[in-house]
Amino acid sequence: MSNELKKRMNTINYALLLPIFLLVLLSIWSQYWVAFYDNRDLALQQALKQLLFSLIGLVGMFCLRLINKKFIWQLTPYCYAFSLCLMLSLYVFYDPVMFQLTGTKRWLDIGGFQFQPSEFAKIAYILFVSRFLVTNNQPTKITSWQEDLKKLGKLLLYSLPLFGLMFMPKDFGTSLVFLFILGALIVASGMNWRIVLSLVAIASLLGGLLITLVFTDFGQHVLEALHFKTYQLNRVRAWANPFEFSNSIGYQQVQGLKAIGSGGIFGKGTLGINVYVPVRESDMIFTFIGEAYGFVGCTAVISLYFYLFYQIFSTSVNSNSLFNSYIGIGIIFMLLFQTLENIGASIGLLPLTGIPLPFLSQGGTSLIATLLALGLVLEIPPKSTVNT
Repeated sequence: MSNELKKRMNTINYALLLPIFLLVLLSIWSQYWVAFYDNRDLALQQALKQLLFSLIGLVGMFCLRLINKKFIWQLTPYCYAFSLCLMLSLYVFYDPVMFQLTGTKRWLDIGGFQFQPSEFAKIAYILFVSRFLVTNNQPTKITSWQEDLKKLGKLLLYSLPLFGLMFMPKDFGTSLVFLFILGALIVASGMNWRIVLSLVAIASLLGGLLITLVFTDFGQHVLEALHFKTYQLNRVRAWANPFEFSNSIGYQQVQGLKAIGSGGIFGKGTLGINVYVPVRESDMIFTFIGEAYGFVGCTAVISLYFYLFYQIFSTSVNSNSLFNSYIGIGIIFMLLFQTLENIGASIGLLPLTGIPLPFLSQGGTSLIATLLALGLVLEIPPKSTVNT
C-alpha cells in the first residue's frame, strides 16, 4: 500500500461521517415505517432495498475518497461528456412505465436496469464548472466586469448542451437544481457584483413572470406551448390555495399538511400515523417525520441536515485547493436546494416539484449519487496540500 493511500485512510473526517451515517440509518428506518403503513407485508422488503442502495453508495463513497483529486481533475471533461451522452440516450431508452406514470422521461431503462442520469449529471456538472472556474481564475489580477462577462458567456455556452437535454425529459425541478449550482459557484468565484446582481434580477423577473402566467388562462396556454406539463402548472395552483383544490389537484398537498399538523409537538409515534399521503415514501417523506415525531423530530432532522452542510463547508473552505473548495460549495448548494425545496413543499411554503429529499426519499439513484458526491468531500484532507 502506498504512503499516500495510507495517509488517506488515516485522515478520515469523522465529523462529516457522523451526519452521513445518521441520515442513512434514518432513511432505512423511515422507508420501513412508511411501507409498513401502506402495506406491512412489503415493509421489510422496502427497508432491505434502501439498505442495499445505501451500502452501494457507501462503498462508492469510500472508494471515491481514495482517488486523488488530480486524477479526478483530468477525468472531469470526460465525466461531463459521458453525462451528456446518458442524458441524450433518454430520447431512445427512457423507461416507458415511468413515462406513463409521471409524464416525464427521466428514467433510463437499459437491459431492465432503471436509473435517473440527471442525478449523476449533477456531480459531473459540479466538477466541470469547478474546473472551468479554476482554469479561468486569475487570483493576482483584478478582472473587469467585461472580462467576467466573457467568462460567464463561455461558461453558459458550455452549459447549454446540458440544459438543452434537460428540456427533453421536461424535468423542471431538476433543472432548477442545476441553475442553483451554477449560481452558487458563480457567486463563489468572485464574479463582478454588477453581473451577479443582474443575474439575480433576471431570475427574479422570470420567476415572477412564470408564476403570473400560471394563474391566467392565457398564461397557461403560453406555458403549454413552451412544453410545460399540465400537472406542473397544477402544482403551482394547488400550492397557492391547496384547500380550494383538496379533492383534486391539491389533494397531496392538503394530506401532507394534515399529516404534519397532526403530529403536534412530539408526534404520534411510528405506530400512530394514520393520515394517508400519496407518494409519501418519495416526494413527501418529510410528512412522515412530522406526523410520527412532531415538531421536535422535524427540528432534529433539519438540524442534522444543517450540521452536514456546515461540515461540508468547513472542510471545503479549509482546503488549500481552489478546485476542492468549488466542489464542496457546489455539493452544499445542490443538497441545500433539494432539502429546502422538498421540506418547503411538504409544509406548504413552496410548490411541489418532485425533487427528492436527500437520503430520506425513496430512490436508489438519488441516494447513491448523494453518497458519491459526499465521497468527493471526504477526499479533502483537513488542510489540503493538493494544488490544482
